[in-house]
Amino acid sequence: MNLISLKIDFHQSFIKFAERMGIREKYANRKLLKTELIINHSPQVPDLDSVKKVGIIWEPEGKNAYQYIKDFFSERGVVVRGFCVYNEDVNFATDTNSLTPKELDWLKLPKQGRIDTFTQLKFDILLNIALSQNITLDFITLSTQAKFKVGWSQKEKNYLDLNINIGQNQDALFLAKQQIFYLGQLNQKTSK
Repeated sequence: MNLISLKIDFHQSFIKFAERMGIREKYANRKLLKTELIINHSPQVPDLDSVKKVGIIWEPEGKNAYQYIKDFFSERGVVVRGFCVYNEDVNFATDTNSLTPKELDWLKLPKQGRIDTFTQLKFDILLNIALSQNITLDFITLSTQAKFKVGWSQKEKNYLDLNINIGQNQDALFLAKQQIFYLGQLNQKTSK
């Protein structure tokens, strides 16, 4: 065995140990907390008629939901930017608007680079239609500079301004339609 393979084996063993002991999750949550303290986010309820930019976080399984939201806002002349997050090592067609497991650090947080362009855009609305609940998606949602963040999370501590409970209906298209419906409802209530 050479030195490089020993380093790789040690690294993989350490990650497995850290995962079993809950160390990975603790460090990742601590990093999320530090990031949250740096970000100064004050939610601004959007007026759907004046929205100019929408960001969408999605997973490959929710491509039809992504397309549904993209079509909805594109018909209204809104600029839509999607960011696809792959959770498994599968054959994927990557581009600058996607994130693969290889682009995550040992805490499962995105490495700098590809994610930065998306998180630095100043969206009027961020729609997270990913059904997975994980630290990667939490970090992306937290890090975006969107004025209003909508999605679904089972976690009491989440980084959404509007958390839509989809119950047992674990379907990205259902979530996408609910997000648009409730954004419309917010507009009705704030315009009265």
